[in-house]
Parts: sequence; C-alpha cells; structure tokens
Amino acid sequence: MELVLMIMLAAAMFVLFFCGYFTGVIKEKLGKNWLIAVPITVSLLMFNIIWAITELAKADRWQ
Repeated sequence: MELVLMIMLAAAMFVLFFCGYFTGVIKEKLGKNWLIAVPITVSLLMFNIIWAITELAKADRWQ
C-alpha cells in the first residue's frame, strides 16, 4: 500500500510542476488573463491531494 501512496504522491507532484509551467507559458504568451486561473486552481487541488496523501501515509492503517 505504501508503494501505491508513493506513486500517487509522485503523480500529484508531476501535475503540480506542469501546472506551474503552464501558468508561466500562459503568462508569457497571453499576459495576465483569466486562463491563468485554470492551472492555479488545479495546482491548489494537487497540493491538497499531496497533503492528504502524506497524512494518510502517517496513519497506521496504510503502513
């Protein structure tokens, strides 16, 4: 189970990284726009998922 949690954590961090990258690309090409809200929203969701996974990993049930 720990392996599954680590894979989910790695996938969430990968998505978080690309949300930051695409935020930069949108800012560079289009300037400040409402499209920037999409990667920021997804990155906040991924941050919450990462936090939840790390808290789950601390629980005895997932050891």
